[in-house]
Amino acid sequence: MNELDMGHTPTKAFVARLRSLHLGPAVEPALQLAAERNHRRMRPLSDQPYLYHLVEVALQIVEVFNIRDETATVLALWHDLIEDDQITPAELSAYCAQYPALQRMGDLLPLLAGLDRRDKSVTAYYSTIATLPPHVFWVKASDLLSNTRTLPLLEWERLRPRWIAKYTVEIAREVLDVGRFETKRGYSVIRSALLDVQQRLLNALQADPERWHAVAALDPRFAAAALDLLARSK
Repeated sequence: MNELDMGHTPTKAFVARLRSLHLGPAVEPALQLAAERNHRRMRPLSDQPYLYHLVEVALQIVEVFNIRDETATVLALWHDLIEDDQITPAELSAYCAQYPALQRMGDLLPLLAGLDRRDKSVTAYYSTIATLPPHVFWVKASDLLSNTRTLPLLEWERLRPRWIAKYTVEIAREVLDVGRFETKRGYSVIRSALLDVQQRLLNALQADPERWHAVAALDPRFAAAALDLLARSK
């Protein structure tokens, strides 16, 4: 297998960390495909290659959630492939057929379809994830964490108010909704990780009332969701 073509040092370091975990033989071909299909693609509001985000999602499942799972790692690396039209289901199936380690995992398309939020309401999307094997929830939770953990560190003018409202409401109302995911393995650790980043973000917002009201104006559910998250954090 050829070395990945990466000029971004932090991404190289992330890939090295992922490889050092030895999570299974399917990880390397999954990583190669993720790198190939996201070549030169950049992450919004960042100078990071998109591959950085994908590998971060995979790493967090192990390093933050304390879950070592080969299937979850592959899904993390591929979680946006179909949703973002990086590959078709037929092309992905053909790619998997080339690697016994990927074939051994069975049909991953239904799990990736569960992570595709196109043509689904927010509630339907998370309800679907709740019915699927826990790997899908781990990946989605890690994706949310990857997308929000840097928000409290960014300058306010770089943050999109609609983005803050979206993630605050989704985490409060969909992910931490009592009874939906609490029986999933790793839930308590995932809950703590998501609450920590939300608490830091919302504490900063509370210190900036003008920004708070700007975010609240975009979604009437924001204020209630934010106060609920802050209460859960105590």
